[in-house]
Amino acid sequence: EPAGRPSHTARTGTMAASPRPTSAALLSLEGKEAKVVNKLLLDAFRYRVDGASQSRLEKWAAALGVEAEAAAEVFSELKRVISATLYYDLDRNGTVKLLPKGASKELKILLANSVADFLPSWKEHCVNNQVSPPKLVDFDWRVDVASSSNVLSRMMVPTVLVEMTIQEQATEHKQMAGTRNVQFELSKEALGTLVKSLGKIRDQLSNIK
Repeated sequence: EPAGRPSHTARTGTMAASPRPTSAALLSLEGKEAKVVNKLLLDAFRYRVDGASQSRLEKWAAALGVEAEAAAEVFSELKRVISATLYYDLDRNGTVKLLPKGASKELKILLANSVADFLPSWKEHCVNNQVSPPKLVDFDWRVDVASSSNVLSRMMVPTVLVEMTIQEQATEHKQMAGTRNVQFELSKEALGTLVKSLGKIRDQLSNIK
């Protein structure tokens, strides 16, 4: 390629692979009442990180009429359904495609509808509990007027004292993030610059659909 000419070589981004269908373990849910399936889904989400205890698996096994080992497989496959639905933001049809071959129409409808019903609260929980940058949780300010003088004149200089309460970044899963207060002073000119910049940010956010 001649020097000085831009390269037109295509660059291929890394695409996430499509989620794999779940195993036949979920067929153990066939014929089960909606309240049983919903309870299992909620437990699978609640214990998706730390895993279900043996006593919890035994309760699942009793509800499903299977051995504890089979219940553990159901737990694992439900976690996959939940994770894939959250990660790929699947709709009901997408959730149905995750289910194993041989699943009845009734089971597909039940699981797809239940996952769709729980999805908003699951998303909110994930957002609220992720390790994230510090967040602004409170804001206060007041105007202060100081005297400035020299041999020629005496004048009043207004400033703004700002106090922000910041929630620190959590460094570990399930760790409660602490808060700290940040105080700073702004001159009238600096405040004008800040307000102008915030206005630009607001306008950009308003244009995002």
